[in-house]
Amino acid sequence: MSTIRNESIYNEYANWKLEVNDLVKYLRENDSNLIIRFKHVFDVTEFLYDKLIDDPSFSDEENQIFETGFYYVFDQIDKIKNLLEDAYEGKVEDLEKRAKDVNLLLSTIDFQNELLSTNEFKQRDLNALSQMEQRILTHIMNKEDIPKEMFEKVDQLSYKIFQDMDVDYYPIDDIFFEIADELGIL
Repeated sequence: MSTIRNESIYNEYANWKLEVNDLVKYLRENDSNLIIRFKHVFDVTEFLYDKLIDDPSFSDEENQIFETGFYYVFDQIDKIKNLLEDAYEGKVEDLEKRAKDVNLLLSTIDFQNELLSTNEFKQRDLNALSQMEQRILTHIMNKEDIPKEMFEKVDQLSYKIFQDMDVDYYPIDDIFFEIADELGIL
């Protein structure tokens, strides 16, 4: 039995795509490292949106995957747009030069979100990740190089947190890579 779903999300997605079209088009056409980190999420979400338009038998599972993907790419693009405007005066080429730093910031936020999705996280771990996010953001806003040690620190911190919690961390793009493979869109 199918559950009633809120179909306004599909309209939201269509409107959002129009709103971010220029930025996303630039990132895709230039094989941006900013979009590579969530390419499969974007591809699966787009595939499912197109399927919804063509196939009225859209399953609840497909709907849930679509919603998860949309909210994730919305959040990622929103953060990129904010950095673009706040730190790089709208110059996407300048932001692209700092893609590695931006991806570190986005990964740190992903770690926090994953931590919050568990019932067993320790506030000190969340605080440590939040402090790291602020340090990274400060470097980005000041257009300073992020030291290599900071990349290592994020890796070590996230590894230790999830190991201590005995939780396997799977980045959302890895999960959506598997979904893309199942859908035959790789």
